[in-house]
Amino acid sequence: MTEENKVAQTIMLPEGRMINHSLFVKDAFDDRSTPSYKIEIAFPRGALDGIHNKMLDFASDKWGADAEDKVILPIKDGDVMAAKREKVGKPGDAYADMDVLRASTQFNRHGENDAGGVSVYGEDGETAIGIANQSEIYRGCMVIAAVTFWGYIDSKTDSPAITLYLKAVQKSGDGERLVAQADNSKLFKPVGRKPAAEDGAARSRRAG
Repeated sequence: MTEENKVAQTIMLPEGRMINHSLFVKDAFDDRSTPSYKIEIAFPRGALDGIHNKMLDFASDKWGADAEDKVILPIKDGDVMAAKREKVGKPGDAYADMDVLRASTQFNRHGENDAGGVSVYGEDGETAIGIANQSEIYRGCMVIAAVTFWGYIDSKTDSPAITLYLKAVQKSGDGERLVAQADNSKLFKPVGRKPAAEDGAARSRRAG
């Protein structure tokens, strides 16, 4: 049994805005990363105060009371992330004034390290959302994620650290899409209508 598969307390995160995800097909950050299912969620400042305290309690239980002062938490500063994105020409509005959490797992909804996607549910909490209707889950919609904490020692700082393993996701509401769908309708002409001939039309250069 792997570390991630050991029994751990399930933590329900508050509602947040989904920024990125790969809930149905595994994805890797780069060639050196292990492909996994993952999600990135932004929360209004203050919404994660309760989760922050749970993380400190987890750290104390695992490494002792003094771990609270040195544990590396997975809560990211959205302003810092926004600035980094804007520096390379990418929009960062979705991160500004927010706290951000990322969670991932290699295991699908059956608990297997395989294809199939993680458990994703609709607003009623029961209807499954799968690959066939995955368009219901889009960047910018509102979600609630179930996660577990896992502790490890950071190799760079030799400090205790916490990561989040993803268990399941519920879509809790719609929101403004982060990427507007491009209107490609102008690329086409009505079927059956021949385009007007152009003067001096070039001959085909195709060989044969």
